[in-house]
Amino acid sequence: MQYSRSLGVSASPDVLVCGAGCAGTVAAIAAAREGASVLLIERFGFSGGYITGVIGASFDGFVDLRSGLPVVGGIVEEFARGATGGGSDVMTRAFSPSNELRELRDTPNRNKIRFNLEGFKRQADRMFAESGAKVLYYTQVVDVICKGGRVEGVVIANKAGLSVVTPKMVVDATGDADAAAYAGADFDMDDEMQPMSLHFRIGNVHIDKDTRDQCSAALKEAHRKRDLALYGGPWIGRLEADSEVYVNACRAAGSGINPEDLTRAEVQGRIDAALMFDLFKRHVPAFKDSYLSSTGPFAGVRETRRIAGDSRLTGDDIDQQRSQKDVIALGCWWRDRHPKHASGYHMHEIVRPYDIGYGTLLPRGIDNMLVAGRCHSADGSALASSRVTVTAMAMGQAAGTAAALACAKGTSTRGFKVSELQSRLLANGAVILDRAEKVLSVGDGMDDVPASAVR
Repeated sequence: MQYSRSLGVSASPDVLVCGAGCAGTVAAIAAAREGASVLLIERFGFSGGYITGVIGASFDGFVDLRSGLPVVGGIVEEFARGATGGGSDVMTRAFSPSNELRELRDTPNRNKIRFNLEGFKRQADRMFAESGAKVLYYTQVVDVICKGGRVEGVVIANKAGLSVVTPKMVVDATGDADAAAYAGADFDMDDEMQPMSLHFRIGNVHIDKDTRDQCSAALKEAHRKRDLALYGGPWIGRLEADSEVYVNACRAAGSGINPEDLTRAEVQGRIDAALMFDLFKRHVPAFKDSYLSSTGPFAGVRETRRIAGDSRLTGDDIDQQRSQKDVIALGCWWRDRHPKHASGYHMHEIVRPYDIGYGTLLPRGIDNMLVAGRCHSADGSALASSRVTVTAMAMGQAAGTAAALACAKGTSTRGFKVSELQSRLLANGAVILDRAEKVLSVGDGMDDVPASAVR
């Protein structure tokens, strides 16, 4: 069936950012602060992506796993201050790697970042307004018009219908590289992608030192009896209130760009969340008086498309600690690859923080598009680390800054010296180059850092 119609142009910004998850939120703020006119579109009614929508309220990828010192700054630092009460010394304090109960138990003397999810949404909205970035919620990209290696128009859909945005630059922060794929960019996608997860929240919980192990035992026994099929962890994270937690344990194999798989992940996730909550309430003392508060607004997707970029981050780059001349951010999360068909905990390999190059944000063959987040150019081994929230935010700041720089100069995404981009990032608080070496030297000097662990 063929279908055609004429569409009106609804906006012509300097920079169009597609997706207001972790990467897109920061990309839009960064581009607007650099003086570009920015339109940010998001398919849901709020920003924050994994943190707010999946309820993955943790700053994964913020700190060197060894020392706990932050290795991502800039706009991320502002969000960290918002979650810690506004202290000006965020970048000099040691933090737990995440809000998960084991991490909190293993690093009792470190600072914690615990989110109020509604507060995070409001902070993002305020920063959009203050920076001048225009936001359209309930709007998503559905097609891209690309000619001669240049995006001429992006077709968007919302309650007003279909229209076209004609930007000078596009930042694809959809997570799935939707805009890049619609533009005809090459991409990779593994057959064995990591599974999806629907998180859920539980209130009136009284956590103690044995709670995590007791939750694990309850799920393991239900799995042995075949009452519960596939599950992960469980990983249980603290929210802002001591009595409220979120649980990452539902596990659904499938593709995050297949609507049927996504639907199944949501439906089965709600069934599994209710079952797990019932198991916790019956078998774990901390949950005796608890209640199931909510499941996440949408399931979390760990990997789908990864663009074929000007350069590619590999697992070997991370292992060999290769420096990148075009570094624009550091990654630092465990190599954390969730198994597709296994249950329980899995191996996490610790990594020394590593360089992510600008070339991994550039889809080959397209002159006015960048990506940010888990769809950047990486192999599966590297993406097991680079896919997480704060690393995506760091890429977002680089992509938004680069897009604005290209607009100001009237060039393509490759038409300026990377050193100019790096200078802007450093001026705005990024931790790269010499600034990164000072932080990394602390972790490098530590003894008895485990290489891996089942977590």
